[in-house]
Amino acid sequence: MIPRIQKSQFQERLKDSKIVLVRGPKKCGKLPFIETSVSELNASSVVFNCDDKNTEKSINELINSVEKDINFIVFNEAQHLHELQEIIEKSFAGELDQSIIISCSFTPVIDELLIEALEGSGLIFDLFAPSFYEAAQHFGLPEEERLLEDRLIFGNFPEVIANLEEAENTLKEFITEIINTNLGAKDRVNKGVKLRQMLQILAFELGEPISYNEVGERCGLDNETVERYIDLLVDAFVLIKIPSFHKEGRYELKKAHCIYFQDNGIRNVLINNFNPTFVRNDMAQLWRNYVISERVKWLKMNRLNKDIYFWRTHTRQQIDFIEKGEKLMAYKTDWEKRKKVKIPALFESYYPEAKTSTLNRSTYWNFLSRKV
Repeated sequence: MIPRIQKSQFQERLKDSKIVLVRGPKKCGKLPFIETSVSELNASSVVFNCDDKNTEKSINELINSVEKDINFIVFNEAQHLHELQEIIEKSFAGELDQSIIISCSFTPVIDELLIEALEGSGLIFDLFAPSFYEAAQHFGLPEEERLLEDRLIFGNFPEVIANLEEAENTLKEFITEIINTNLGAKDRVNKGVKLRQMLQILAFELGEPISYNEVGERCGLDNETVERYIDLLVDAFVLIKIPSFHKEGRYELKKAHCIYFQDNGIRNVLINNFNPTFVRNDMAQLWRNYVISERVKWLKMNRLNKDIYFWRTHTRQQIDFIEKGEKLMAYKTDWEKRKKVKIPALFESYYPEAKTSTLNRSTYWNFLSRKV
């Protein structure tokens, strides 16, 4: 198992906290991360899998049956648990002997003020498929660089990394699970076939400004449903939704969004394309999705407070990725190492304060692990 950079901080929080929340996509390794972290503290835990309907129905009885010398109760896939807020309140009131670890792959049924309080106290951990940095630390940078093209095609999910020969089947099972199961206790998707069609359209339009109306017309959904489904899948850590960056420039797009996938493998399984890189005609899209998704992952894992955007004009001039923190950083992406990429003159005239860079196979390492 690839060691995760958040483990030591997570273990410190476990020592003195009544509740800790771990969130991230399905199959990214949340439960093994939790169990390993608890075991290394020489502590004990019991796991309740809340996506099991029998567990959900009898959750209070199960909690009452936990022996007092158990240190942690782990609620796995806790987004399905209607009683989660009530259980948390019992924990804070001292009615439970154990501390609680909540693991979820969608927004759980918890009061928003409590979520804000947990975030403010550093008690929420965002875990994703292993990052470039984590994989490079584990395998070594030369090996991870050798595997780069596999990452672009199959992605980074632990089951995929562990067995590339079965990667296609693993990813097909994963996307079927996403489409055919309820995301959470309250938010459901009722049109699985059309949801798959919508995702396929987004996969082919990767990184392009989208129109909810156009996507809806192509897959038989109204624009409000398309927007709702996209937002649900953002909450489920499947999609990344990036708004346009603008001021009052005449030619700038002002209300558009680009959609990316949290993992390249999920995008490729939707279009059923696992061809090697040398025969593909979508390398620009694959590369852009990879570096942007990896950077977004890194920002969240390290709690780096930066706003992210893209920039585009009506004349199709584009900046692929913008980070706004203390500084304004703007990036163009290109798969080819030697190709000279030109920054749009209009962007430079509008935003002379921005530092611009190109992300290609020679320059991406620092971008994917930079903390400033």
